[in-house]
Amino acid sequence: MKKKGNKTKKTGEVSAIPITLEKFEEEIRIRAREIYLARGNANGDALADWLQAEKEIKKKYKIS
Repeated sequence: MKKKGNKTKKTGEVSAIPITLEKFEEEIRIRAREIYLARGNANGDALADWLQAEKEIKKKYKIS
């Protein structure tokens, strides 16, 4: 008799996220500052920096 394994994910199933909200926000803050510094501390769009950082951190942790 073969064992039946659950090899497929059901649609809408939420996978465990390996990061806390606090750590997630901290990483975004750090990355947004790095983006700002890479521009040479030039005034720019803080929101754009934050959104870019958020996008990168979400990709890092495979969060959609």
